[in-house]
Amino acid sequence: MIVKFLYDVLLGVPLTLGKEILEKIRDEVDKERLITEESIKEKLQQLQLLLQDGEMDEQEYEELETALIERLRAVREYQRRE
Repeated sequence: MIVKFLYDVLLGVPLTLGKEILEKIRDEVDKERLITEESIKEKLQQLQLLLQDGEMDEQEYEELETALIERLRAVREYQRRE
């Protein structure tokens, strides 16, 4: 019983915390790389705001929007296959 407790304290907890930290890092990287639906939708909203504020012209907006929508479709297709 003491050995199991020591094992859990010395190895189990750090491994569990390490795994959780790595998962959070992975999620943030995925978000930055635009490979989640949420991150792509956020980027589309940012583009819309840039267009509305006049910081981006219509042509540039349409090009970026088209690329993001294609990426969103690819992510959804990938998720369906899993």
